[in-house]
Amino acid sequence: MPFGMGRAGWHVWPQMAYWMRCWSPWYPAPYWSPFQPLTKEEEEAMLEDQAEILEDQLSQIKKRLDELKKEEKEKK
Repeated sequence: MPFGMGRAGWHVWPQMAYWMRCWSPWYPAPYWSPFQPLTKEEEEAMLEDQAEILEDQLSQIKKRLDELKKEEKEKK
């Protein structure tokens, strides 16, 4: 049954689906977003921070791969 509504769930579902359409990603929401769009400077700073984080994660991955290759060579 949808959302644990018990036996009556299937009878309520069509009306509930109509009522919930504003929260569904397939239908446009009738309300405006509460968040303001980012300014160009804010977006640039956010993207630079994200690039720095991704570069750090990539370096950690490469470091771990090198460690695993060294361990494999030592076993041979």
